[in-house]
Amino acid sequence: MDVEKAEGYVAEIDVTKSGNGKKLLGGCGCGCLLIILVLGGLGYWAYNSMTAYVRDFEDQGYARVDGQQITIAQNEIVEGPVVYFGQQITIHGTINGDVAAMCQQLTIEGTINGNVDVFAQMVEILETGVITGNFHAEGVQLLQNNGDIRGEITGEYQLVKNSQQTEPALKTEPATE
Repeated sequence: MDVEKAEGYVAEIDVTKSGNGKKLLGGCGCGCLLIILVLGGLGYWAYNSMTAYVRDFEDQGYARVDGQQITIAQNEIVEGPVVYFGQQITIHGTINGDVAAMCQQLTIEGTINGNVDVFAQMVEILETGVITGNFHAEGVQLLQNNGDIRGEITGEYQLVKNSQQTEPALKTEPATE
């Protein structure tokens, strides 16, 4: 309590704080700052984790191509190795060399003369699509192959629709207990 003196009177004034209870993390200023720093750190960590796949290929000498929608035109010839980083990647033309892609959807309608490494939600290889090397999938939910993969299909994927097989193929990892 504060004591105030005025013209012979002595009065006690009850000063109460606006917040009830204890202050969280030193008050709103410090608490809000801490929350902002934590969220910023999580955002930075998530970005670095997601782009680490692309950086690994850059470190191996792959040229990096970024974009929301990346399209290789039908008559276009790209010399690899190349790593694509975008939301939707469509290959109508020819790529001579290894290809890596991190995207939501990859569509191959042209020819890739090399190996393919993909981190994507959906991969579709159309009837005219040709991959002369191996195809390695990371976390692919749907791999639809109506084209020609001359190498092996490896990696982690949930469902394969493959026109080259008479029986449906499903890649599953053994359960760990």
